[in-house]
Parts: sequence; C-alpha cells; structure tokens
Amino acid sequence: MDAEAEFRDYISAFNRGDTGAYGAHYADDVILVIADHTELRGRQAFFDFYSGIRAGTERTIEVVSVVAREDLIAAELVSEFLATRDLPDFPSGPMRAGDRLLIDSFVFYDLEQGRYRRIRAATHRRVFRPAAGPAHD
Repeated sequence: MDAEAEFRDYISAFNRGDTGAYGAHYADDVILVIADHTELRGRQAFFDFYSGIRAGTERTIEVVSVVAREDLIAAELVSEFLATRDLPDFPSGPMRAGDRLLIDSFVFYDLEQGRYRRIRAATHRRVFRPAAGPAHD
C-alpha cells in the first residue's frame, strides 16, 4: 500500500475511534504540535487527549487533499466537531450541546521507518455553528 492509501486508512481508523488501528501508525515517541498551543508526546498522550475529545463530541475528519512521499505527508484536513453535551472547557473554546465547529487545517506528518514521528498542525480557518435554539452568551 502506498503512503497516501495508508494515510487515508489512518484517517478512517481515527474517524472510527479505532485506537489500535490509528495508533499503529505512530512511532513510539511521536510528537504532535497543534497550532503552537498544544504539544503531545508519545502514543498514550494521543490516546488520552483524543479520548477526552471523543467524550464530549462526535468528530469526523475529511481529507481535502494529500501529498505523500516516503518521508513526509502534507494534508489539508477539515475536522468537524459536534458537541454531544455542554463543553465549557473544550480545547478550541466553549461549546454547548448541538454546537458544531469546523476546523480547516494544514498538517505535516514526518515519517520515520514508515511511522509518523512528528505531526505539526496549523489552523487555516474556523467556522463555528451554534445549535439552533436560544442564543449563546
């Protein structure tokens, strides 16, 4: 399987919440830097962080475009977060049940021996869509 197909399989596993499948793509000492605000180190840090995200949202990632080579993958991804409950401390800002947040990101995956060693994500655009109903404060 080529690097792009493997990447698309990784995103599919991530969308399903299949930690075994998406975690297999990470080097043991993987590092993720999200918009210079959050840095995660190691697989378990990823699992812990994203299990917290999944606890209050339904998240899906769409691959807009991807360029892959042996040592690097560059992708534009759109993540949609649907709040399933009120989330006053959500990492991207407070959300109420039913709110949607779309984040368009550019992400670079450095590969080492076929696994993601370092991931850097930068936000290009955010779109917040409040749930229908009473206005938010």
